Amino acid sequence: MPQLQKGRKQRDSLIWAAAKLFRRQGYSGTGLRDILAASGAARGSLYHYFPDGKEQIGAAAVTAAGGLVTETFAELVRQADNPADFLRRYTDLLVRWLEASNFRDGCPITTTLLETAPDSEAITEAGRAVFADWRAVMETLLTQHHWPAAQIPATATAVIAGLEGALLLARVQGSAQPVRDTTQALCQLLGENQSRQARG
Repeated sequence: MPQLQKGRKQRDSLIWAAAKLFRRQGYSGTGLRDILAASGAARGSLYHYFPDGKEQIGAAAVTAAGGLVTETFAELVRQADNPADFLRRYTDLLVRWLEASNFRDGCPITTTLLETAPDSEAITEAGRAVFADWRAVMETLLTQHHWPAAQIPATATAVIAGLEGALLLARVQGSAQPVRDTTQALCQLLGENQSRQARG
């Protein structure tokens, strides 16, 4: 059992080191030596857990980092009073995260996917699964708050796309203002729709 736990720890260390490096310096700008150095794992462990090399690590990093966002979404859904409240809560987290990293961090998976999709089937599929999970959480939130069923898929996609674009703008501008502006616009859209539903 201790050996199994040690193995899992090394594997996780490799995945999270890769996720951080990919997010900050890009997939193509990160080598296996960089991942090993950042993880502190033994060299042999990389090829043991990821015999297919960097692409396999990339897919695992996208899955792990994307899964963490899914968990955050789900927790905020439980806390939020409505969809706009969910967005405001998530924006507060994003702004703190961006500022703490001096705008070096953005979406934990977008940088990797922009470089690899659709050429890498494994990484593309991992990204597709993560985005599907994010949409599912958003759709659940909208359903809970009686959103018109026909509008739910498009609204969920618009929210995710808006946040993804805002993160890119925030990194380029070195400011959290694009995230705040996008959230304000999305909250207005969500609030106006909900008000119409209440009056109807």
